[in-house]
Amino acid sequence: MNQITTRYVTEGDACYEQYVITDPAAGTELVITPERGGMITGFTLNGEEYIWVRRPNFSECNRPRFGVPILFPSCSNPDGGVHIFEGKAYPMETHGLADLCAWQVDSVGPDGVTLMLQSSPLTKFLYPFDFTLLVTYNLQGRTATIDLTVINDGDKPMPFSFGYHPYFMASKLENVAFDIHCATCSENAKGEQPAAPETITLTRKEGAADSIRLLTGVQFPMSFTDKGNGHKVTVDADESFTNGVLWQQDAENFVCMEPWNGWANSVNEEGRHEVLEPDEALGSTWSITIDKV
Repeated sequence: MNQITTRYVTEGDACYEQYVITDPAAGTELVITPERGGMITGFTLNGEEYIWVRRPNFSECNRPRFGVPILFPSCSNPDGGVHIFEGKAYPMETHGLADLCAWQVDSVGPDGVTLMLQSSPLTKFLYPFDFTLLVTYNLQGRTATIDLTVINDGDKPMPFSFGYHPYFMASKLENVAFDIHCATCSENAKGEQPAAPETITLTRKEGAADSIRLLTGVQFPMSFTDKGNGHKVTVDADESFTNGVLWQQDAENFVCMEPWNGWANSVNEEGRHEVLEPDEALGSTWSITIDKV
Protein backbone atom coordinates (compact mmCIF):
# COMPACT_ATOMS: atom_id res chain seq x y z
CA MET A 1 0.00 0.00 0.00
CA ASN A 2 1.23 3.48 -0.85
CA GLN A 3 2.49 5.81 1.85
CA ILE A 4 2.46 9.62 1.61
CA THR A 5 4.75 11.68 3.80
CA THR A 6 6.10 15.22 3.82
CA ARG A 7 9.62 16.48 4.25
CA TYR A 8 11.54 19.73 3.99
CA VAL A 9 14.65 20.23 1.89
CA THR A 10 17.00 23.19 1.72
CA GLU A 11 18.28 24.25 -1.67
CA GLY A 12 20.46 27.35 -1.77
CA ASP A 13 18.83 29.89 0.51
CA ALA A 14 15.35 28.41 0.12
CA CYS A 15 13.47 25.71 2.02
CA TYR A 16 10.86 23.62 0.20
CA GLU A 17 8.12 21.34 1.43
CA GLN A 18 7.96 18.11 -0.55
CA TYR A 19 5.35 15.36 -0.73
CA VAL A 20 6.77 11.86 -1.04
CA ILE A 21 4.69 8.93 -2.30
CA THR A 22 6.30 5.55 -1.74
CA ASP A 23 5.41 2.01 -2.77
CA PRO A 24 7.55 -0.11 -0.42
CA ALA A 25 6.75 -3.38 -2.20
CA ALA A 26 7.99 -2.01 -5.52
CA GLY A 27 10.90 -0.06 -4.03
CA THR A 28 9.74 3.18 -5.67
CA GLU A 29 9.51 6.75 -4.43
CA LEU A 30 7.89 9.74 -6.16
CA VAL A 31 8.73 13.27 -4.98
CA ILE A 32 6.56 16.34 -5.67
CA THR A 33 7.58 19.91 -4.85
CA PRO A 34 4.48 22.19 -4.91
CA GLU A 35 6.40 25.46 -4.61
CA ARG A 36 8.66 24.57 -7.54
CA GLY A 37 6.13 24.62 -10.35
CA GLY A 38 3.94 21.94 -8.76
CA MET A 39 6.08 19.32 -10.42
CA ILE A 40 7.75 15.95 -9.91
CA THR A 41 11.34 16.47 -8.76
CA GLY A 42 12.30 12.86 -8.09
CA PHE A 43 11.36 9.29 -9.03
CA THR A 44 13.53 6.47 -7.74
CA LEU A 45 13.62 2.69 -8.05
CA ASN A 46 15.50 0.94 -5.25
CA GLY A 47 17.14 4.25 -4.42
CA GLU A 48 18.34 4.93 -7.98
CA GLU A 49 17.20 8.27 -9.41
CA TYR A 50 15.50 8.43 -12.83
CA ILE A 51 14.63 12.17 -12.83
CA TRP A 52 17.40 14.65 -13.62
CA VAL A 53 17.76 17.77 -11.46
CA ARG A 54 19.91 20.76 -12.35
CA ARG A 55 21.49 22.63 -9.47
CA PRO A 56 21.57 25.47 -8.52
CA ASN A 57 18.59 25.96 -10.88
CA PHE A 58 16.38 24.18 -8.32
CA SER A 59 16.44 27.19 -5.97
CA GLU A 60 16.62 29.95 -8.59
CA CYS A 61 13.66 32.14 -9.54
CA ASN A 62 14.03 31.47 -13.26
CA ARG A 63 12.38 28.76 -15.29
CA PRO A 64 13.06 25.20 -14.07
CA ARG A 65 15.20 23.20 -16.49
CA PHE A 66 14.88 19.93 -14.58
CA GLY A 67 12.28 17.61 -13.07
CA VAL A 68 8.93 17.32 -14.85
CA PRO A 69 7.65 20.84 -15.66
CA ILE A 70 3.97 21.35 -16.52
CA LEU A 71 3.50 23.27 -19.78
CA PHE A 72 0.47 25.62 -19.83
CA PRO A 73 -1.07 27.51 -21.61
CA SER A 74 1.39 26.69 -24.38
CA CYS A 75 4.18 24.33 -25.36
CA SER A 76 7.50 25.81 -26.45
CA ASN A 77 7.76 29.40 -27.71
CA PRO A 78 5.00 31.12 -29.74
CA ASP A 79 5.98 33.16 -32.77
CA GLY A 80 7.43 36.47 -31.69
CA GLY A 81 7.13 35.42 -28.03
CA VAL A 82 3.47 36.51 -27.92
CA HIS A 83 -0.06 35.14 -27.99
CA ILE A 84 -2.69 37.15 -29.83
CA PHE A 85 -6.06 37.32 -28.07
CA GLU A 86 -8.80 39.60 -29.43
CA GLY A 87 -6.23 41.49 -31.47
CA LYS A 88 -3.92 42.23 -28.53
CA ALA A 89 -0.44 40.76 -28.04
CA TYR A 90 0.37 39.14 -24.68
CA PRO A 91 4.00 38.18 -23.88
CA MET A 92 4.54 34.49 -23.30
CA GLU A 93 7.81 32.79 -22.46
CA THR A 94 8.79 29.34 -23.61
CA HIS A 95 6.44 26.66 -22.25
CA GLY A 96 3.95 29.07 -20.65
CA LEU A 97 3.62 30.08 -17.02
CA ALA A 98 2.54 27.10 -14.89
CA ASP A 99 6.08 25.89 -14.19
CA LEU A 100 7.05 29.34 -12.87
CA CYS A 101 4.31 29.40 -10.22
CA ALA A 102 4.04 27.98 -6.74
CA TRP A 103 1.09 25.57 -6.57
CA GLN A 104 -1.19 25.05 -3.60
CA VAL A 105 -1.89 21.67 -2.03
CA ASP A 106 -5.56 20.88 -2.64
CA SER A 107 -5.82 17.39 -1.11
CA VAL A 108 -3.79 14.40 0.05
CA GLY A 109 -5.32 10.94 0.27
CA PRO A 110 -5.64 7.43 -1.17
CA ASP A 111 -5.94 8.85 -4.69
CA GLY A 112 -2.63 10.68 -4.35
CA VAL A 113 -1.54 14.29 -4.00
CA THR A 114 -3.61 16.96 -5.76
CA LEU A 115 -2.18 20.43 -6.36
CA MET A 116 -3.99 23.53 -7.59
CA LEU A 117 -3.02 26.64 -9.54
CA GLN A 118 -5.51 29.44 -10.12
CA SER A 119 -5.32 32.56 -12.25
CA SER A 120 -4.22 35.78 -10.60
CA PRO A 121 -3.59 39.39 -11.66
CA LEU A 122 -0.02 38.34 -12.49
CA THR A 123 -1.02 35.40 -14.70
CA LYS A 124 -3.68 37.54 -16.42
CA PHE A 125 -1.00 40.01 -17.49
CA LEU A 126 0.40 37.14 -19.59
CA TYR A 127 -2.75 35.11 -20.23
CA PRO A 128 -6.01 37.10 -19.89
CA PHE A 129 -8.26 34.24 -18.77
CA ASP A 130 -9.65 32.97 -15.47
CA PHE A 131 -8.68 29.35 -14.92
CA THR A 132 -8.07 26.60 -12.40
CA LEU A 133 -5.55 23.82 -12.93
CA LEU A 134 -5.67 20.65 -10.82
CA VAL A 135 -2.89 18.10 -11.10
CA THR A 136 -2.99 14.77 -9.24
CA TYR A 137 0.06 12.59 -8.74
CA ASN A 138 -0.13 8.95 -7.70
CA LEU A 139 2.14 5.91 -7.66
CA GLN A 140 1.45 2.24 -8.22
CA GLY A 141 4.39 -0.10 -8.45
CA ARG A 142 6.89 1.34 -10.91
CA THR A 143 4.32 3.62 -12.57
CA ALA A 144 3.60 7.23 -11.66
CA THR A 145 0.33 8.65 -13.00
CA ILE A 146 -0.30 12.33 -13.62
CA ASP A 147 -3.85 13.63 -14.12
CA LEU A 148 -4.42 17.24 -15.17
CA THR A 149 -7.78 19.03 -15.17
CA VAL A 150 -8.08 22.45 -16.83
CA ILE A 151 -11.16 24.50 -15.86
CA ASN A 152 -12.40 27.68 -17.53
CA ASP A 153 -13.57 29.89 -14.65
CA GLY A 154 -14.24 32.89 -16.87
CA ASP A 155 -17.05 34.15 -19.06
CA LYS A 156 -15.40 33.77 -22.49
CA PRO A 157 -13.89 30.90 -24.49
CA MET A 158 -10.37 30.00 -23.32
CA PRO A 159 -7.76 28.76 -25.85
CA PHE A 160 -4.70 26.80 -24.67
CA SER A 161 -2.34 23.92 -25.22
CA PHE A 162 -0.61 21.83 -22.58
CA GLY A 163 2.09 19.24 -22.12
CA TYR A 164 4.98 18.10 -19.93
CA HIS A 165 8.76 18.35 -20.15
CA PRO A 166 10.22 15.41 -18.18
CA TYR A 167 14.00 15.32 -17.77
CA PHE A 168 15.23 11.73 -17.44
CA MET A 169 18.68 10.68 -16.30
CA ALA A 170 20.88 9.45 -19.15
CA SER A 171 24.50 8.29 -19.24
CA LYS A 172 25.29 9.63 -22.72
CA LEU A 173 23.07 10.40 -25.70
CA GLU A 174 24.79 7.75 -27.82
CA ASN A 175 23.76 5.11 -25.25
CA VAL A 176 20.05 5.90 -25.60
CA ALA A 177 17.79 3.93 -27.97
CA PHE A 178 14.17 4.99 -28.54
CA ASP A 179 11.14 2.83 -29.25
CA ILE A 180 8.66 5.33 -30.70
CA HIS A 181 6.07 5.11 -33.46
CA CYS A 182 4.68 8.32 -34.94
CA ALA A 183 3.48 9.90 -38.18
CA THR A 184 6.06 12.68 -38.62
CA CYS A 185 9.45 13.59 -37.22
CA SER A 186 11.19 16.94 -37.71
CA GLU A 187 13.31 19.55 -35.96
CA ASN A 188 10.56 22.20 -35.88
CA ALA A 189 6.86 22.78 -36.46
CA LYS A 190 7.23 25.04 -39.46
CA GLY A 191 6.12 23.96 -42.90
CA GLU A 192 5.30 20.46 -44.08
CA GLN A 193 6.29 17.74 -41.64
CA PRO A 194 8.43 14.89 -43.03
CA ALA A 195 7.25 11.32 -42.51
CA ALA A 196 8.86 9.61 -39.54
CA PRO A 197 11.59 7.04 -40.20
CA GLU A 198 11.17 3.48 -38.99
CA THR A 199 13.68 4.13 -36.20
CA ILE A 200 13.57 7.43 -34.29
CA THR A 201 16.98 8.80 -33.31
CA LEU A 202 18.12 11.97 -31.57
CA THR A 203 21.35 12.86 -33.33
CA ARG A 204 23.01 16.25 -33.07
CA LYS A 205 24.04 18.45 -35.97
CA GLU A 206 27.71 19.34 -35.97
CA GLY A 207 28.28 22.53 -34.00
CA ALA A 208 24.76 22.57 -32.50
CA ALA A 209 24.29 23.05 -28.75
CA ASP A 210 21.30 20.73 -28.52
CA SER A 211 19.26 18.08 -30.31
CA ILE A 212 15.51 18.20 -30.83
CA ARG A 213 12.79 16.20 -32.56
CA LEU A 214 9.14 17.17 -32.89
CA LEU A 215 6.92 14.12 -33.31
CA THR A 216 3.30 14.28 -34.45
CA GLY A 217 0.74 11.49 -34.55
CA VAL A 218 2.50 9.66 -31.72
CA GLN A 219 1.23 6.17 -30.98
CA PHE A 220 1.73 6.00 -27.23
CA PRO A 221 3.48 4.50 -25.34
CA MET A 222 6.95 5.73 -26.25
CA SER A 223 10.04 4.47 -24.45
CA PHE A 224 13.81 4.50 -24.35
CA THR A 225 16.53 2.30 -22.92
CA ASP A 226 19.98 3.46 -21.85
CA LYS A 227 22.68 0.80 -22.17
CA GLY A 228 24.99 2.92 -20.02
CA ASN A 229 22.95 3.07 -16.81
CA GLY A 230 20.49 0.24 -17.52
CA HIS A 231 17.43 2.50 -17.29
CA LYS A 232 14.25 1.91 -19.24
CA VAL A 233 11.62 4.66 -19.19
CA THR A 234 8.15 4.40 -20.72
CA VAL A 235 5.80 7.35 -21.22
CA ASP A 236 2.18 6.48 -21.91
CA ALA A 237 -0.66 8.95 -22.48
CA ASP A 238 -4.35 9.16 -23.28
CA GLU A 239 -5.87 10.55 -26.47
CA SER A 240 -5.44 14.13 -25.22
CA PHE A 241 -1.80 13.91 -26.28
CA THR A 242 -1.04 13.65 -29.99
CA ASN A 243 2.51 14.99 -30.15
CA GLY A 244 5.86 14.33 -28.53
CA VAL A 245 9.24 15.99 -28.27
CA LEU A 246 12.72 14.57 -27.77
CA TRP A 247 15.39 16.97 -26.55
CA GLN A 248 18.92 16.83 -25.21
CA GLN A 249 21.51 19.49 -24.48
CA ASP A 250 25.28 19.38 -24.69
CA ALA A 251 27.27 18.36 -21.62
CA GLU A 252 24.16 17.33 -19.67
CA ASN A 253 23.31 13.81 -18.50
CA PHE A 254 19.64 13.81 -19.40
CA VAL A 255 17.23 13.15 -22.23
CA CYS A 256 13.73 14.62 -22.43
CA MET A 257 10.88 12.49 -23.80
CA GLU A 258 7.83 14.74 -23.65
CA PRO A 259 4.09 14.26 -24.23
CA TRP A 260 2.53 17.38 -25.78
CA ASN A 261 -1.00 18.42 -26.68
CA GLY A 262 0.14 21.21 -29.02
CA TRP A 263 3.33 22.72 -30.40
CA ALA A 264 5.25 25.99 -30.39
CA ASN A 265 2.72 28.34 -31.98
CA SER A 266 -0.42 26.23 -31.76
CA VAL A 267 -2.35 28.62 -29.49
CA ASN A 268 -2.10 31.22 -32.28
CA GLU A 269 -3.12 28.75 -35.00
CA GLU A 270 -6.77 28.06 -35.76
CA GLY A 271 -7.72 24.45 -35.07
CA ARG A 272 -4.38 23.61 -33.46
CA HIS A 273 -5.33 24.11 -29.80
CA GLU A 274 -7.99 23.36 -27.21
CA VAL A 275 -10.84 25.76 -26.47
CA LEU A 276 -12.94 25.54 -23.31
CA GLU A 277 -16.25 27.35 -23.01
CA PRO A 278 -17.14 29.05 -19.69
CA ASP A 279 -17.45 26.51 -16.83
CA GLU A 280 -16.15 23.69 -19.02
CA ALA A 281 -13.30 21.41 -17.96
CA LEU A 282 -10.85 19.15 -19.77
CA GLY A 283 -9.11 16.19 -18.15
CA SER A 284 -6.00 14.32 -19.31
CA THR A 285 -3.87 11.45 -18.01
CA TRP A 286 -0.35 10.25 -18.69
CA SER A 287 2.17 8.08 -16.89
CA ILE A 288 5.85 7.33 -16.38
CA THR A 289 7.04 3.75 -15.81
CA ILE A 290 10.63 3.08 -14.75
CA ASP A 291 12.52 -0.20 -15.08
CA LYS A 292 16.04 -1.55 -14.74
CA VAL A 293 17.23 -3.70 -17.66
